[in-house]
Amino acid sequence: MSTAAATLAGVRTVVVSTEQPGTRMAGPAIRAVHLAGALQAAGADVRLAVPAPPDTDLGVPTTAFGPFSPESFRRLSRGTDVVVTQPLRVDVARGLHGAGARIVYDLYVPSFVEYPAAHGGEQRSPAARDALIARNQLEYATALSCGDAFICASDRQRDHWLGALGEAGRIYPLDDRPGAGVGPPVSVVPFGLSDEPPSPAAVPVLRGVLVPADSVILLWTGGLWNWFDPATLLRGLRLAADADPRIRLVVMGAGHASDDWSEHRAAADAMRLADELGLLADGHLVVAARWVPFEQRSAFLLESDIGVCAYYDSDETRLSFRTRYLDHLWAGLPTLSTDGGSLTEQMVTAGAAATLPAGDGQAWADALVALAADAARRQEMADAARRLAQDFRWSVATAPLVELLAGLDAVPHGRAPGAITTARYYALAARNRLDAMRSRA
Repeated sequence: MSTAAATLAGVRTVVVSTEQPGTRMAGPAIRAVHLAGALQAAGADVRLAVPAPPDTDLGVPTTAFGPFSPESFRRLSRGTDVVVTQPLRVDVARGLHGAGARIVYDLYVPSFVEYPAAHGGEQRSPAARDALIARNQLEYATALSCGDAFICASDRQRDHWLGALGEAGRIYPLDDRPGAGVGPPVSVVPFGLSDEPPSPAAVPVLRGVLVPADSVILLWTGGLWNWFDPATLLRGLRLAADADPRIRLVVMGAGHASDDWSEHRAAADAMRLADELGLLADGHLVVAARWVPFEQRSAFLLESDIGVCAYYDSDETRLSFRTRYLDHLWAGLPTLSTDGGSLTEQMVTAGAAATLPAGDGQAWADALVALAADAARRQEMADAARRLAQDFRWSVATAPLVELLAGLDAVPHGRAPGAITTARYYALAARNRLDAMRSRA
């Protein structure tokens, strides 16, 4: 056995996927599968905990925990050394913490800024929406107060979470020596990409099928969430397509990988705007599917010319780690996007991406027309993307997690959520259920 494989030998580890992994997966489930695979490669005795049995082989042993409950997660934690999970319902977290395992929280999703946007535009009263957001905030606050250790996706996120841990009273000086402040470890574990190169499809899936063979294909990889700004891109696309009819946009995911998720307002608004602009009628916008299966995405990436994504100048953007861009790097796909976000900045520095001001449709139009006409520049950006991709291979990205788990014995134990916090959470959850019943009445 190699040194790397022996690092976590015998460590009983559970990685929780709060979203269902399988043939269709979004970011959190993809990440959980690959974290579990990396820990297994490092010698750990790993189980991937999933809501229900997956519909495909995920490459790691799985266990279905069924309904989210304190008891189901207490059973999951019992007889386990380490559990890696995203923040959970407070009552569920109390069950998880009550069985003696070390708990590592994955904070790569800045849910506290995503969650308000995700519920924007719903038919709820302001008070009902505030109560729903308060419940999510309490879940994250509980994770910060109780976790043994934490991981996140970027140095910028780490700075944020260190500040949050300080506010939670979990970073304190042991003595007056420089650097003597101590608290739970926060390791940067970026989202990663496959160590294996993408494979083309046996037959085209885009060219000559969904769009004309001579198209310059723009690809929107992933969902249309409320914190994105597809409207600005669509306005720019209309102008660009009028100037160069070869330019066409393919959207890979107009829904979500899970059928249980409701459509975000941004998706419906984008389709209405596209219809008003005539982009659907003339074929300059094509929705490939509600969600392209995970193993089929490489064919879409390899047939495309430019990856695109537009979003707002917001706190979400600043703290984001645009995981969809890892697929761009993996496939050597040049990227045009709104400015902002740590991964975006890395890609621009490397020459793999170019950025535009938030909300500027004319800037999008100009950039699309220019890049569509410049095959040499697209090739330069593609080469830069492939070089940068080497830094984000899952085998590289997960090394800090292996190191973190190997050193957990030296980390003080966290604590289980208290009865008062849990009672407060139950009260918020009851309020949410009552509000939901009223909205349906």
